[in-house]
Amino acid sequence: MIRYILLAAVVCIMGSCEKLLDVDPSDKLSNETVFSDLSGARAALVGAYSSLLTLDKYHGNRMIYPDLVAGNLLYSKTTNVRLMDLYSFLQDAETSSMNSTYTDYYSFLNNVNNILAAATRLGDTTNAAVRRLEAEARCLRALGHFDLLRLFSRPYTYTQDASHPGIVINLAPRLYNDPLPQRSSATVSYKAVTDDLETALRYFANTTPLLTGGYTQNTFNAVSAEALLAKVYLYQEKWQQAYMHADNVIRTGGRTLMTNQQYVASWTTRVPSSESILELALEANFAGTTLGNYYGDNGPEQQYEAHPSLYTLYRENDVRGLATLFVPKTISGRIAYFTAKYKGAAANATPIKVLRLSDIVLIRAEAAAHLSNLQQGYDDLNLIRMRADTSEVKLGVTDMADLLYWIRQERRKEFAFEGEYFFDLIREKRGLPAIPFEDYRMVLPLPKTATDVNPSLKQNNGY
Repeated sequence: MIRYILLAAVVCIMGSCEKLLDVDPSDKLSNETVFSDLSGARAALVGAYSSLLTLDKYHGNRMIYPDLVAGNLLYSKTTNVRLMDLYSFLQDAETSSMNSTYTDYYSFLNNVNNILAAATRLGDTTNAAVRRLEAEARCLRALGHFDLLRLFSRPYTYTQDASHPGIVINLAPRLYNDPLPQRSSATVSYKAVTDDLETALRYFANTTPLLTGGYTQNTFNAVSAEALLAKVYLYQEKWQQAYMHADNVIRTGGRTLMTNQQYVASWTTRVPSSESILELALEANFAGTTLGNYYGDNGPEQQYEAHPSLYTLYRENDVRGLATLFVPKTISGRIAYFTAKYKGAAANATPIKVLRLSDIVLIRAEAAAHLSNLQQGYDDLNLIRMRADTSEVKLGVTDMADLLYWIRQERRKEFAFEGEYFFDLIREKRGLPAIPFEDYRMVLPLPKTATDVNPSLKQNNGY
């Protein structure tokens, strides 16, 4: 009997535990046993969400890398640090610090595909519970593929027809004796992501959450699926679709922007804010290493301080600035500033915010700019600017280039330490001060172990 690797048997979301039912507590379980009923598939779905919170994904590399290489972060110490090869742009295919991230994501995708295969066996999509299971799993698969595309492939518009290599698209459980996979084009890769999200949106209709005990924002639903879809279309520069889906989330999604007074406190609690769309919850008694250990815990693993080019962007009254959302620390006679967004560790750690309404507002602003709807673009931009700094002067309408410049600046300030900045630069074909956009190091290498085993797996140029 073919055996699959399954995620941990017990995972807690916001203190509410979901357990594998009637299954032996083993790391390797037969697919037929684990998914013999909806309870097993449901528990595996909980495990899939939890497995995003690894040091290779949202508690480490996935979040740190885009801010580190793009210039939002500096090292506050010189020993026992993560991702130094990437910071120095010395990565290679054999030893890259992100090799384990590549492997971890494909393991995650295989587990999600096991859930989707189970959904097919458990019943057709006229069954609301099965439909919900498939919808959430498709969203997780879309997120996994989207992250891999942003990390290991050139942006969608790198070639005019997006014919350059994307990633291996994994749409079914992979077995050891399966044919070796090849990378799809960026066109095909992104279509797989949008197809999953479009299908999920249909399947979410007339369903209720499978997982209870946490918050709505802790799992995918129709609102978060559409928010992610808007973001994927933004990366493809499909402005009409990006605008339409962002606009629908803003108007009908039931989320509202926090006030200036609520902003700082939202980063200190495990209760989602009014603008939270998707955040990855932690177990009530979580004791592992989190993003907070590296960013702001003040412990031995703290190592990333804010770069002056970032914190000097904030005006004095900006709620996101030095006075309120940074923590000063004296190091060797100088003042270093650490973010207060993720400053807690272990039991004091806070959920990872994957999608927020402010992101969707700025997506609509950017799409509006490219659709020549400058008034809407400036309105959305000013909404975020003046929420952060109530003393800001409203920007008046000028032209598209001006609007896009200020959106880019605002995105850097709003989403600092949230794993976005490098991706925002390269999707606009922008380089770094010392590294031009065309430089081969502006995309990560595929692990040499993967290309050695599979010679048909095309390596990124230059590695």
